[in-house]
Amino acid sequence: MKQLDGHIPPGPLKEKWTTYRSTMPLVAPNNKLRLDVIVVGTGLAGASAAASLAELGYNVKVFTFHDSPRRAHSIAAQGGINAAKNYKNDGDSVWRLFYDTIKGGDYRSREANVYRLAEVSANIIDQAVAQGVPFAREYGGYLDNRSFGGVQVKRTFYARGQTGQQLLLGAYQALCRQVALGKVELYHRHEMLDVVLVDGKARGIIARNLITGELERHSAHAVVLATGGYGNVFYLSTNAMNSNVTAAWRAVRRGAYMANPCFTQIHPTCIPQSGEYQSKLTLMSESLRNDGRVWVPKKVEDAEAIRKGLKTALDIPEEDRDYYLERMYPA
Repeated sequence: MKQLDGHIPPGPLKEKWTTYRSTMPLVAPNNKLRLDVIVVGTGLAGASAAASLAELGYNVKVFTFHDSPRRAHSIAAQGGINAAKNYKNDGDSVWRLFYDTIKGGDYRSREANVYRLAEVSANIIDQAVAQGVPFAREYGGYLDNRSFGGVQVKRTFYARGQTGQQLLLGAYQALCRQVALGKVELYHRHEMLDVVLVDGKARGIIARNLITGELERHSAHAVVLATGGYGNVFYLSTNAMNSNVTAAWRAVRRGAYMANPCFTQIHPTCIPQSGEYQSKLTLMSESLRNDGRVWVPKKVEDAEAIRKGLKTALDIPEEDRDYYLERMYPA
């Protein structure tokens, strides 16, 4: 039985990727001009990857089955984006973001990769700001943060309740800039049907033009699949119906390994289905989390008085309120 190899560099946790980045082989600028890269998907990951690779000098082809990259499902990530910038001076750090992410992933994530994510989180915010993402700001002009996801610090950068959409528009603008410069070829309404392997390495794709029905061959020196999650393998999901894991399945069919299939995105702020045949849950904005508190009366007589209309919630003093979720699940 073959084992999955995450290709995680050796060494102490805090130094693995930093050391690797300092010692890995580089591609000379003049050689980048000769290398082609295919990116499948134009959400936050795909659009950002395509724009960044093109800016580095590579020749990029990017494919989306939407009529525009702006239709990617990344717009649904509305609550915010975390980064260890410690703007609130409340004790946040790379280590705290790393630990909270590991804990939130039920201790199943690859620790070295999560630590690298925490390390580069601040740079990602800077990149988004440079792309024009209108993050919320305080009166003095600094980027604002809010508490999110039950953590003990304020590290979530947000753009009202539209964070995913604004991030996607920023990535889309960066992508369009490279398209205008001729470094990126953008293929709308194209679906990847298969991955082309040469000596066991992905060297291209077979795509179908969804308008004409034609099959097309595209070759490259590397292929990046940024095609989203597979939550719709379950009957009830908050994902769009076309988030259907077909691209990942086609890669698996060609020999790619599927790591951690248990990692499926769920949302605890879902409104349950209202009918027997409803195929999607309704998602409340995650921006609501941590901005409100849930309580019930501590005294039975107060609860009965509220039910009978003899009292309102405002009549219950603070000391007689039971914030039971905070009591049962302390941060």
